[in-house]
Amino acid sequence: MEKWKLYDENNQTLKKVVNRGDSLEEGEYYRVVGVIILNQEGKVLIPRRSKEKESYPYFLEITCGSLHPDEEPIRGMQREIQEEIGLKVKKEALDFLGILKQKNKFTYMYLLQVDAKDEDLVLQEEEVAEAAFYSKEDFLKIFSSQGYAPPMKERLKWAYPYYIDKLK
Repeated sequence: MEKWKLYDENNQTLKKVVNRGDSLEEGEYYRVVGVIILNQEGKVLIPRRSKEKESYPYFLEITCGSLHPDEEPIRGMQREIQEEIGLKVKKEALDFLGILKQKNKFTYMYLLQVDAKDEDLVLQEEEVAEAAFYSKEDFLKIFSSQGYAPPMKERLKWAYPYYIDKLK
């Protein structure tokens, strides 16, 4: 079973580890990572969560995941990218955007620009049902729909200034 290391409202360790999914008390947070991925054509990657996911099954998302206890955010982001979509990236390729405080979690947000196409993706079926790169026009149509899991949409809105001008 995966574990979460817990933090206070200031992102300082509580020196407490719980099982992933356990109910958290008020003032307890865990850490996750998320990345917005753009390719060389200025298209953005839109993954769809597996139908088997416990939360938000088959909703649209960004590549993301919980950190393991004592895992550094950038290492966790590299791990999640490789596990979920099969791309191996160097930490230098990840641009750290900042930390978004969400309900019971701190999300470490990154931007990644890669040389990749749809056929380069190797999806982890337990996590990702499908994924493809979309143009700015298509992304904006999809983004305005109700298809995104609410926490993911919040992350995309928060990071909007960092990526929107890079889309084509």
